[in-house]
Amino acid sequence: VAHAAGKDPIAFRLGLLGKNPRSAAVLKRAAELADWGKPLPKGTGRGVSLHDSFGSHVAVVVETTVAPTGEIRLRKVVGVIDCGLVVNPDSVRAQIEGGLVFGLTAALYNDITFKDGRVQQSNFNNYRMMRIDETPPFTVEVMHSTESPGGVGETGTVSAAPALGNAIFAATGIRLRRYPFNRTDLQSKGIDHEAIASIAPAGGAVALALLQPAPGASE
Repeated sequence: VAHAAGKDPIAFRLGLLGKNPRSAAVLKRAAELADWGKPLPKGTGRGVSLHDSFGSHVAVVVETTVAPTGEIRLRKVVGVIDCGLVVNPDSVRAQIEGGLVFGLTAALYNDITFKDGRVQQSNFNNYRMMRIDETPPFTVEVMHSTESPGGVGETGTVSAAPALGNAIFAATGIRLRRYPFNRTDLQSKGIDHEAIASIAPAGGAVALALLQPAPGASE
């Protein structure tokens, strides 16, 4: 929607969050930590997702490179959560990182296939998990809050794929809307790094202005 409107994805979302200062705050912080607005080389893109559930608010930015042959390589992932009052921040960060790994794993590698009318996948013995050398650097920040405690376990998982899909679009101009995201789909749609269709993130002073506290936002 932001692309169709000709707007920066962060600015577009912030424009819709006037009555939701907690979501606006995590989005601004994630953009700051991810260097949103910093120029990227061709074939590389950043994508953002914003999610709230179980009383928590999460923003995720994924930076990825897509090779001309369609290979998707994750460069870094930033996640920021406001889950209300936190007792053990390390546990929250660990759950977000683990959730992001599962979400990215599902987006990149996993689908459900059938043979002779039966699902071929059964359990973790044949579940393709992201490997260490495929896992990007994570930056996860837990925001200080005095709100009621919210849920954490699933928030990172559901935030991963939308951010990755938006990053792939920013890198290639191609929308992938079916799991798993893979080079076969990218190749079939015709990768062209010279014709990136996404709106580039705002640069310089504009990007910095986006990170200023919204009116009425909590500190």
